[in-house]
Amino acid sequence: MRIIAYTYGADYHCIDCTTRNKKFQRTLCIHYIQGIPCTNCRDSNGLLYEQKDNDGNLVHPLFSTDEWQELDPSFLEDNPTQYLACGDCHKTIDEYTVESEVTA
Repeated sequence: MRIIAYTYGADYHCIDCTTRNKKFQRTLCIHYIQGIPCTNCRDSNGLLYEQKDNDGNLVHPLFSTDEWQELDPSFLEDNPTQYLACGDCHKTIDEYTVESEVTA
């Protein structure tokens, strides 16, 4: 299970844009402020576990196993391929294509 994106500010954001966000870079864990070495406060991308966005909501990682797709059959009929895109740089983070049912 790996982090593929983060959710904050009511949108999805790629790892690069999230880790470049100056607000998140300035935030220091309490251990660092107290001069105590810390290895348990940040995730594999260096983001604090308890990091909050501008609205005070926690920044959540989106893992490779999480569902982000719209799975409503009527939506999938018109949108067989869905894209998870970054709200900042608009690069495609992941995509999902519905397997068409083959009938014989």
